Amino acid sequence: MPPVIRLHIPSFVIIRFAFRGLGNRFIEIVMNKFIEAAAIAISSILSHKLRAFLTLLGVIIGVFVVTAVATVIEGANVYIKEKIATLGTGVFRVQKASLTFGDFQKFQEAFRKNPDLKMEDLYALRDQVSLATQIGAQDGSSRSVKYGNTAVDGVGTQGVTPNMIYLSNVEVAQGRYISDADEESRRYVAYIGAEVATKLFPNEDPLGKTIKIGKDEYTVIGVAKALGTVLGFSQDNFIHIPMSTYLKVFGNRRSLTLVIRAREGVPLESAQDQVRLVLRTRHKRDYNQEDDFAFTSDETTEQTLGTITKTVASVAFPVVGISLVIGGIVIMNIMLATVTERTREIGIRKSLGATRRDILVQFLVESAMLSLMGGIFGLLLALIVMTVVGRIAPIPVAIPVYAPVVAILVSTLTGLFFGIYPANRAARLDPIVALRAD
Repeated sequence: MPPVIRLHIPSFVIIRFAFRGLGNRFIEIVMNKFIEAAAIAISSILSHKLRAFLTLLGVIIGVFVVTAVATVIEGANVYIKEKIATLGTGVFRVQKASLTFGDFQKFQEAFRKNPDLKMEDLYALRDQVSLATQIGAQDGSSRSVKYGNTAVDGVGTQGVTPNMIYLSNVEVAQGRYISDADEESRRYVAYIGAEVATKLFPNEDPLGKTIKIGKDEYTVIGVAKALGTVLGFSQDNFIHIPMSTYLKVFGNRRSLTLVIRAREGVPLESAQDQVRLVLRTRHKRDYNQEDDFAFTSDETTEQTLGTITKTVASVAFPVVGISLVIGGIVIMNIMLATVTERTREIGIRKSLGATRRDILVQFLVESAMLSLMGGIFGLLLALIVMTVVGRIAPIPVAIPVYAPVVAILVSTLTGLFFGIYPANRAARLDPIVALRAD
């Protein structure tokens, strides 16, 4: 008699395979129920297209508004980095007072009490600050500029030190920038922005031409590359003249803005500390007194404006979120009406073996699909509209990566939340009573 071969399989292996089989079977059952519920939901939605559209309208508007607000806020953040914060890495300003922290009253008080920054402060910083490669100054006001019979009003006329070309985003398109010789000799020369050049010299080469600022004449030595606009305001409507000439013609009754570039590899805070020490010593500030000047940089500008956009977002999103709540209430209302209309259908399904859970899932899926479709339509509408707005209006627009995911998720969860009550009401119906319904 042949020997009997016995296989000794560990019990934990048998249990693991048994559970894996049960798990796969459970997933298959759940998926089948979901697919069935989705098919019924789609059939119900398509059989009442107008009603479905009107139901979705609230969710569409809600998702559209939320996405549009998120797009504008994200656009503002991008705009701050690309257009407004333009000093560059390692560059900061020293001013008499600053609105960096958004306290206008504090700014007014500081502007009234703090001493003006003068050329003597600039010279002291150049002599004593070793952690900076460039230290310059600028000051300006709005002036009228003429060439022949053509006049341009409201041109930002600035006195600048020659090294301002290394401390700003200004680049030369034609000619040259202001030189040290121009500054030392107090020459009447002008470096003009692209917009000024276009308006004064539409059909001429501006180099070497003579323009009038006030009663004085200036020779054009250079034209800047176009910088574009910021929030609809031109950055090319300016004229630079030597600081020495500016102070000679317009006086020195205003506080200067000092612009400083830290050495490569030197932390911005270290350069600022050295500048602070020099200015506090010059201004005879005690150790327990606050600075009588203010620093601004791209980082502080981004932080300040970022705080403003966050505040706007914290107020705007709850307000616009109300529209999503209204959309959810509309969905709940229409689902209650749907349950009443389909009472007999529910009775038939229950009599054929459908459980309360099956009915509950059916109406929850239908509610979620309604709001999901509304979310998709609202998202697409927002993307199209905001793209068009960004091209034709000076409104900063940038579609955040999270917007599509949040829009779809929130709209679906809204449908589920407001669909619970109608779905539960449908699931609790007595099949005998439901079959008797007309």
